[in-house]
Amino acid sequence: MTHFGFQLPDELAEQFDAYAATCGGRSAALRALVSQCLSDGGGAPQRPAPQPVSQAQASSVAVLLTRDDRLRLDEECRITGMTRGQWLAACARNRLHGTRHFGQVDRDRIARIAREMREMKSSLHRYASAIQRAPRDLAIVEKHQSLIGHLSAQVERGLRAIEGAFRGNDHYWSGKPAEARSEERRIAPAASAAEASL
Repeated sequence: MTHFGFQLPDELAEQFDAYAATCGGRSAALRALVSQCLSDGGGAPQRPAPQPVSQAQASSVAVLLTRDDRLRLDEECRITGMTRGQWLAACARNRLHGTRHFGQVDRDRIARIAREMREMKSSLHRYASAIQRAPRDLAIVEKHQSLIGHLSAQVERGLRAIEGAFRGNDHYWSGKPAEARSEERRIAPAASAAEASL
């Protein structure tokens, strides 16, 4: 037999239980109501044509976890700032579609950092242009250009760190081991000599 399960508000459930008590219980009452509904309509209604599935449509899936798995899941959720459902959905989407996902905390941090990097890059560009146009002592111009070069290198390091955050996020959701992440950091471009000397 096919099983139907659905939820009702508590008050409506109490009212139905009172009705079902006179009909042999919930199951018997529901079977009688389904039969009555179909017989009153002159038989089963025509099946509607299948509708195209929208990406916005979602369905729930129940996952059974051991106590140890649940504790580890809760720890990962605490670290990423996500709920259990969000974390499990992110894992599934990454595995099935390669979808990149950040928790809300990481998303806010990265957005703020990227915004600051863009503002600094724009400011440095304007300052460098102003120095080129303004007639000044050569020593002062060289000093300012050196400073701009140093700050530009710092911005580049920040941008590389953001790229590293994206790579680390991808590795996290794909289950790539931490050793691979360490290796990528090791072979990342080093800071320029000019930056190191300042």
